Amino acid sequence: AEEAKRKAKEMLEHFLDMLRDGDFSSFAAADRDRVLGITRETSRWLGQNPLASEAELIAKRKELTDVAGQIVGRYGIAQRCREMLEGLEPERASTRNLEESEKSRLKKAAADTLNWVDSNQAADCEALLARYREFGGATDPVLAEEAVRGGAVTGRLYIGKDGTERFEPDAKPAAPRLLVDRERNIAVVELDELARDEDLKNILDTLAVLTAKASKGEINALVLNVKAVAAAPMLVGHLLRSGAFMVGLRSRVSCIVGCISGKVVGPAWALLLGADYRVASAEAELHLPVTTAPECLQHLLGPGVATHLCMDFGTMHVQDALGLGIFHEVHPTADQASKSAYEMASRIARYARNSVRETMMVLARDAQEFVNAIQDNPQYLYIPCESKEGKGKEGVKAVMRVA
Repeated sequence: AEEAKRKAKEMLEHFLDMLRDGDFSSFAAADRDRVLGITRETSRWLGQNPLASEAELIAKRKELTDVAGQIVGRYGIAQRCREMLEGLEPERASTRNLEESEKSRLKKAAADTLNWVDSNQAADCEALLARYREFGGATDPVLAEEAVRGGAVTGRLYIGKDGTERFEPDAKPAAPRLLVDRERNIAVVELDELARDEDLKNILDTLAVLTAKASKGEINALVLNVKAVAAAPMLVGHLLRSGAFMVGLRSRVSCIVGCISGKVVGPAWALLLGADYRVASAEAELHLPVTTAPECLQHLLGPGVATHLCMDFGTMHVQDALGLGIFHEVHPTADQASKSAYEMASRIARYARNSVRETMMVLARDAQEFVNAIQDNPQYLYIPCESKEGKGKEGVKAVMRVA
């Protein structure tokens, strides 16, 4: 009974806090006065009745909901409809990725809901909620489709009892692949940043078995073919997010030839810069700043280049990156870049393992130090996401969203 009473009181206090922090400047004077009046009255009652029973607390919250909740809900729905109609005005709609039929559906749903709210000022909270769900059922599929065209990922967010979050995308990522050329002693790993931990672990386990046969020289070089995507952190598995996958690769092979295409941001930089020899497609988009183990970038690329990568914002052209020494080769397409990376790995793999390791130390002697730094400080893979006001949210880490 005491636990139920405590929860009822917390729910009432939470509702009051929301009303105290609310912005009611757009409300009609009479509605604003009613909301503020019942908020003050309920706060006063709660202070005067610290030992109120569970039933009294629930009744008080219902009274607050019937008055303040109804008004706030009514204005909230109307505001949402008006914002949607404003966003569909010709000067703003031209920048949106919507079909004409989709614009018509959104306009009709917003206009019909707004008219219903204006005609049903006395509708209770249940009726308002039902109407808002109907509005969402008509508009959400269109807005989701627009977001997907813009590069968003749809899925479900699961929140555990302990507050942990787990996101499962609707579209399952393509499984990474491990290909082995036994004649040339080369392995090829193809992946993107959405690869599952289970698949990446299987690749590392398989490589461990192959490289254990050192006397036969099974694997002398590895081609890491990365199709980079701008993925939110919750979509990236632990092995990539922590840098453990790259550490595992470097512990199993003497040489890694990296080949990258797509939108390079977040963990993709770790996969790229952890390679000994780096090849890129001219179609790749390099997004700055680089936040991956910045204290090691100066050893890997030089102080000037490291400062540029860590302090600049926006995108960098691949040819400029080639001139700065970030890449060793750049090719017009992803297929050509992948082929070149394979040919380079083939030339390196002709030699004995010890010779290959010594050659790699000359090519990129600090790559191992860079990867170790990622493992020690995995938070460097991400940057704080920014709110609409431009201020970073404390404790929130996210990959910068790329348009």
